[in-house]
Amino acid sequence: MSSRVRMSAAVMMLAAAIAVAPALPASALTYQENSDGTTRTLNDYIKDYVDVPKGATDWKVFGQTQEIDVKGVDKDGYDYEYTKPEFTPAVEALDGKQVTVKGFMFPLGETEGQKLFLFGPFPLSCPYHYHVGPSLVLEVHVDKKPINFSYDPITITGKLQLVKEDPEMNTFFRLMDAKVVKG
Repeated sequence: MSSRVRMSAAVMMLAAAIAVAPALPASALTYQENSDGTTRTLNDYIKDYVDVPKGATDWKVFGQTQEIDVKGVDKDGYDYEYTKPEFTPAVEALDGKQVTVKGFMFPLGETEGQKLFLFGPFPLSCPYHYHVGPSLVLEVHVDKKPINFSYDPITITGKLQLVKEDPEMNTFFRLMDAKVVKG
């Protein structure tokens, strides 16, 4: 068998394995064993991307929110599945309060000025999906002046709203009346 045929067969086998392999949830990628034997979680990597400005809320506070899977069958016999939050006391204390947080925009509109976008501690890696769980994503609503999209981290402030259950979007947090903090 020629090397070209072997290579083609290997590529086909890899493609088949990828096609039939189940998708890994984000939580499957949360742990990494270091050479020193310690285990790091996704929250441990946040400091590699954004700092915590003075007076701001650390993403690790949001990241402590537990994700509870909800499954069932609706009145019409259709299966449903979504995730709802179990907030820690530290997060519950922020509900309805003005919070400041530094992170990266995930635009939901096509224009430079965004009035509704997602916000998280890591830069974009995919234009279709923000690859972290809902405990590390804020749904940001801008009241007045749109916030211009940036690939660089920005600091924003707004009123935090905890979302107890959102079967449609799995949103845990909304930041209302958000604006950029000039630094």
